[in-house]
Amino acid sequence: MGRRPAFILFGDLHKIGPYLADLDRRGLAVLLVSGRGGTSLARRAREMLGKPGHPLGAVADVLLTDGGDSAGIADRAAQWAERYRVVGALAVAEVFVEPAALVCDLLALPGVGPRASVVCRNKALQRRYLEHWSPLSVLVQRGGAGTDEIGRDRYREVPARFTDRFPTVVKPLTLESSMGVRVARDEEELFALLAGLGPRSEILVEERVSGREYNVDTIVVDGELLTTMITQKGTNERSTNYFVEVAHTTPPTNLDPGEKRRIERTHGSVVKRLRFGTGMAHAEYRLTDDGRVVLMEIAARPPGDACLPLYELATGQPVEPALIDAALGGATTYPGCPARRARQLYFEHTPGRLAEVRVDWPEPVRPRWLADTTGIWPEFRPTGARDPLRLHEVLVLKRRGEQLGAITDSSGRAVTAVFDAPLDADIDVAEMRVRDAVTVVTRDDALETSGGRIGGADA
Repeated sequence: MGRRPAFILFGDLHKIGPYLADLDRRGLAVLLVSGRGGTSLARRAREMLGKPGHPLGAVADVLLTDGGDSAGIADRAAQWAERYRVVGALAVAEVFVEPAALVCDLLALPGVGPRASVVCRNKALQRRYLEHWSPLSVLVQRGGAGTDEIGRDRYREVPARFTDRFPTVVKPLTLESSMGVRVARDEEELFALLAGLGPRSEILVEERVSGREYNVDTIVVDGELLTTMITQKGTNERSTNYFVEVAHTTPPTNLDPGEKRRIERTHGSVVKRLRFGTGMAHAEYRLTDDGRVVLMEIAARPPGDACLPLYELATGQPVEPALIDAALGGATTYPGCPARRARQLYFEHTPGRLAEVRVDWPEPVRPRWLADTTGIWPEFRPTGARDPLRLHEVLVLKRRGEQLGAITDSSGRAVTAVFDAPLDADIDVAEMRVRDAVTVVTRDDALETSGGRIGGADA
């Protein structure tokens, strides 16, 4: 009897439901590589492994490890290849992009390729390889205790590089999800940030680029760009010193056809420069007032948050099967013409213990407390093109009673909603209805507080 065909999936357990469903329909055993740490939602998802009837219950084998464990991951993949006929592999989480590319090379499977996997995992390498499309950027490094690779007396030299280009943005190289990103408004503020660096610090200092921001996602097969999709982004940068994503909209409401073509051309050039093989190229660009398309960063994986569900709600077709087709080395297509407009938004909350989430909506929509129940995102069901506004889900990403702080990075977000409407409807008016319908309640000692607004998509 031959070995059972299998697929290696690298990802966060709470977000892989659609991949699991499609792989099951294909009769493929699922071999998972996922992280050991994470949020309360991630911990709940791990508790569901092996549970009968749960999407994670039928997984054939799991390796829980860190993204830096390339040798251990490659060793486990080799063991799996002895027991199964491994026919494909795909990384859908940032920390596993490099080891997944290594496994694809080891097992002669389609993958994103060595240059794309390495450069996309390193912000400094992105600035050097993709300098033509990037903002002015300076790498600052400090060694271990007692050493200083640039010297404190030279800290003044870095701010001088940005004369007439302030404000600047300071980005730690070892963190994701906008963690540690700060704004320096002048030379003195930047000098203070640099002088306060701890041992073994690595940061990028960059000119802050103003303008509308977009996610651009392309399915790439053997170096050829297939369908490209664009999502309008909204962050909390206007009201805070942070850059946390708080809204996504697809298709964008603020992009004309000429601007769309410029963004797609730039993205195509970036992907070609990376010698991208097979997978999804997920990039973030800003469109400046003078029409420049500036690369913020790029990843060799699908987008996060609810961006893939938004594409499904907008087009009526899920993206995950197309990505699996590509990873299997087969032909794949994906419709690029949206029939509806979909948006995800995150709600503001007052710091305190999460007590309740209330939804007052005409149809029966109940908040899903994922970290307390299933530990995995639900499937989304597209509606008809002319159906009225639909609030699909209100998802609670933290446990009841969990302490919530200020939203300074993506991990601080607690409650999100996903909704869609006809293309000619005003999605901003729809958002106002959704925001008015959802209340996030926190408690600090005996005091109950609530919040629900956190800035919408960029205008």
